[in-house]
Amino acid sequence: MPAARPVHDRPTLVAFSTIGIWSWFVYGFGASLALLRDDQGTTPWLGGLHATALAAGGILGALLTPRLNHRFGRGAVTRVSVLLTALSIGWFLLPGSPVWSTLSAIFVTCFFGNIVVVCVNSFIATHQGAASPAAFTESTALAALTGLLAPLGVGLAAGSVLGWRVGLLAAAVAFLLLELWRGRRVAVYGTKGETLVREESGPLPALTWWALGAGMCYIGAEFCLSLWGVDLLRERAGLSPAAAAAGLSTVTGGLFVGRVLGVRLAERMSTERLLRTSLMLGLVTFMLAWAIPSTWVVLVAFFLTGVTLALAWPLNLSRIIRSAHGSTDRAAALTLAAATTAIGGAPFILGAVSEALGVHLAFLVVPVLLIASFVLVSLRPVADEP
Repeated sequence: MPAARPVHDRPTLVAFSTIGIWSWFVYGFGASLALLRDDQGTTPWLGGLHATALAAGGILGALLTPRLNHRFGRGAVTRVSVLLTALSIGWFLLPGSPVWSTLSAIFVTCFFGNIVVVCVNSFIATHQGAASPAAFTESTALAALTGLLAPLGVGLAAGSVLGWRVGLLAAAVAFLLLELWRGRRVAVYGTKGETLVREESGPLPALTWWALGAGMCYIGAEFCLSLWGVDLLRERAGLSPAAAAAGLSTVTGGLFVGRVLGVRLAERMSTERLLRTSLMLGLVTFMLAWAIPSTWVVLVAFFLTGVTLALAWPLNLSRIIRSAHGSTDRAAALTLAAATTAIGGAPFILGAVSEALGVHLAFLVVPVLLIASFVLVSLRPVADEP
């Protein structure tokens, strides 16, 4: 098939930067939770409610986005939501805030943040057309890079006189600067009435729900690795807690490298074939890490797992939106809400299984999810755009 190369105009670069900044905040937020608990003097379970609040706000924001875009225009909604996200981050970072305040702030932050993500993903899909698989690969590569750097930024800030909050405040400042770069004209991102709602377009095609299922299975597997990988590294590779935490960056680093190298593949190859290949290679490399209790084998296999699975999420995202036949914002919203649900659900299941069978056997949840995703993709393929 001919190459479908993304257009790197100003609106696209602004959209990519938006995803990168949001990724910095989300990954930096995860790295800062323990520091927040220390400041507030709370127990781990109470501090962990911040992640629950983040997920709840994100799901609600994502699901409301299509109607907001239909009524006010995607461009206007994007601008207002970016500014409110920046303000909400500032609220979350206020020193001396009680738990109820930071819980409320992170709920609101992710509510507006996920509106931004839905708007950006919808814009990329409509603006790039047939090049959207490669464009999503580029945007998620930037997200992987900022996600890799954010914990480092929070750690450096925590070790300085400025304090850890400055590491996250950088995201709020970057969002404000982004809106200056975006400029006054936001109509290119979508105007009032362009977004289709259910009353106009009817229910989504059955194929979209199959594609959503495949995407949920994959993202659940990825976040099982992200949230429980440290435990597997400690048990199978014999690493200390600190070394295991550092070793987990091999997965994130692999995702970044794989997306950078995979952009050209996404431009030239069939999305379906490339996605099936990614899932199968990821399954093989993960099973190496799972089966061989050797430090270097596990670390190398974790990196290769990140590399081989790097394209799975951007290709899933692209095919879900493509399957909706014009209901772009609705598909993007459901994708983000479904992904957030899977991110919360799959690691919870793995943790519950580990209580009964141990971490090593519980990690068989990952290959089960990857195989399920492969089967769903194979049974219900989504045609590439001409």
